[in-house]
Amino acid sequence: MPTLVVRHPDGSESEHEFSSELKVGRQEGTNDLVLAEGGVSRRHSRFVVESGKVMVEDVGSANGTFVDGQRITGMTPLTPKSQVQLGDYELRLKASAPRAATGGQRAVGDSPPRATRAMPAVKRPAPGAGGPSALAKRPRPASPAGAAEDGEGGGLILKGLTGPWANQKFPVKGKLIVGRQAPASVVLDDDSVSRKHAEVEATPDGGALLRDLGSANGTLVNGEPMGTQQVELQPGDVITFGMVEVLVESAGGGANLPARRGRSEVPSRRGAGGAAAEADEAPAAGGAPASRKRLMMVVAASVVGLLLVAGIVKSTLGSGRTKGPAGGGAVQAQKGAPPPNPAEQVQEFLSQCRSYSSMEMGSEPDWGRAETACSKALDVDPINAEANSLMRRIKLEKEAADYFSQGLKALGRLKEEDALDLFKKIPKDSAYFRRAKPKVQEAVAQVMKRSEDDCKRYLRDDQWSAAVPRCTLYMGFACQKMSREDLEPPIGFTLVLDRKKRLGRTEWRPKDKLYLDFLIARKKLDPNAAPWRCPVSDIFFEDEAAPDPKKQVEEVFKQRFPQKLMVAAMMDYWAGRGNEAVITLQKLRSNYELAQYHGDADKMLQDVGNVDQLFKIGQGHLQNEDVEKAADPLLEALEVDKRLMGDLVDSRPSFYRRNIHQDMAAKAITRGKYWDERGDQRRACRIWKLGFQFYAGNTDLNSQVGRCSTRGLKAFKSAQACEDLDAVLDFAVKGDGLEEKVLAMKKENGC
Repeated sequence: MPTLVVRHPDGSESEHEFSSELKVGRQEGTNDLVLAEGGVSRRHSRFVVESGKVMVEDVGSANGTFVDGQRITGMTPLTPKSQVQLGDYELRLKASAPRAATGGQRAVGDSPPRATRAMPAVKRPAPGAGGPSALAKRPRPASPAGAAEDGEGGGLILKGLTGPWANQKFPVKGKLIVGRQAPASVVLDDDSVSRKHAEVEATPDGGALLRDLGSANGTLVNGEPMGTQQVELQPGDVITFGMVEVLVESAGGGANLPARRGRSEVPSRRGAGGAAAEADEAPAAGGAPASRKRLMMVVAASVVGLLLVAGIVKSTLGSGRTKGPAGGGAVQAQKGAPPPNPAEQVQEFLSQCRSYSSMEMGSEPDWGRAETACSKALDVDPINAEANSLMRRIKLEKEAADYFSQGLKALGRLKEEDALDLFKKIPKDSAYFRRAKPKVQEAVAQVMKRSEDDCKRYLRDDQWSAAVPRCTLYMGFACQKMSREDLEPPIGFTLVLDRKKRLGRTEWRPKDKLYLDFLIARKKLDPNAAPWRCPVSDIFFEDEAAPDPKKQVEEVFKQRFPQKLMVAAMMDYWAGRGNEAVITLQKLRSNYELAQYHGDADKMLQDVGNVDQLFKIGQGHLQNEDVEKAADPLLEALEVDKRLMGDLVDSRPSFYRRNIHQDMAAKAITRGKYWDERGDQRRACRIWKLGFQFYAGNTDLNSQVGRCSTRGLKAFKSAQACEDLDAVLDFAVKGDGLEEKVLAMKKENGC
């Protein structure tokens, strides 16, 4: 009887035996094996036993079923070595005999290793399709001429480019296993790397062959998926294992350049061209060794660089005008770099300033960097209204943030009185005022209780010098709730502190006994003391009770839906409890005495179920870092949510709407930056604009979208052909007018 071993997202494992068929999915009741977490559909796949073989089939899941990294489209046979991926779960067949815990596979019961983090799927060539891949067919260049002479020996070296492996070198000798953990000889401890990811084997002629070992995220050579075929490596190749990049170098120390398939000359990471690399590898004319020629080239490049720097300095320090032909060299060298546009500079600095000073998405602002960015904007445009306004706000918030931080530290040390002295210095206009208010109320309650007890005890013992400061502290808080008539004599009246004296027509005495005792103690301690005044502070005032959003939503639902179970279901939906809402509606649906509501309940049941399902599908894609794939189900979820929430959709958004907006924006920022750092600006902008479509309230995302608009304008100005105009549209942002310009230009040129 076959046994299926399931590795859960938290790293734990469980086993499930089955005889003929095993249905797998998220929904209970219809599946034999329920996997309720990320990326698994209600009915996802089924495992069957036919003629002694175990096979798996996808049954229409949203995210697909993968076997050894390949998405399956039909019944697929499995072996004990096969790795099956269902959403965030990894499944495999248990071998007939137990494996040794020290080998590449761990025994059940050992501490579970963490799962490989799934990345967005790359399009890989089908196994065996079209014979060997283009990568495998690529001719390998001759070994560097100077390798043997340098005394380093032949062969290749893998040099890390990213993460903690940067600049680490792994000589390729014999057969190397690359993976996330032992027994791999090149250990890349990153969640995107499989336990046994790939194999690099040295060849007798000093080269190396690369083979992917069925990794979850695949192996790329110079950005191209290598598939299942072996690839012969060349110096300069960049290999990507999951998300970890490694450079192939010659052991002889020759210059290495990434060899891009189908192109004759491609710049390396250092900016040199392929032709330069070939020249560097070849010996100099007359038999000079390659190392000597490299030294000559370095010296020549240094001289040229010094001349260019001198020209630039001269043009900068001069009057800016070129006199005669002799002065044209530096100007010509600068033609490709026009002076920066002051307006663009100001907008860039303002964008940084807004981003650093934003409190969106719960992030803590960086007031120091925000002040620096705004200062740069004011250096360019001293009278810029927005920059001056931001600078005033930053100075106010920067000081308030300092008071707030010190107040929190004082509270942490149980120094409530010191904390209150700091909190009351926070201006009412500051965003920290609201954040400090709850902390103030908690601290005030504790300080008032202690100071009131001290005040009464010292007054009772006639210890005036000890009583006055404690009573002053207590009354400073208590008076915030007292009216002026309770604290001061009316105009034309005289204050009388003697309790035994009968008040005349124009005489006044406080009604509050403790307040009266406090004033008497002050008078005895200092007969000439000035009249006491309540120290008014906005932060000590208690706010009027704010309306409860939950009650407001419930009142609207009661007016809209005539049946209480429908109201209860909608309240569950609004709070993000989709399953509870479905159960409540099913309870209504099963009550035949409420048949008049069954039609509306059916529609609501379908909509609630759709939103909950689409939300989970979209979240699964976001967990896999696939923002573009998540967009469609999440947009559909928002449309259905709008129908369910009605007029409350914007004023009191549901749990689903709030999370879709914020998660899409946050993930779009990080994924866009990922592609931007790798030079794919078009894809980065497509992702940023997609996140902006969901939520425009994130200032960091606003800043990135603004960069796209600027890039699009530059691309439009330099466009030479119709296909260049198509590329501009990836940068165009709605409302910047760039799309209209592109369409007009295409029409004018007949594109």
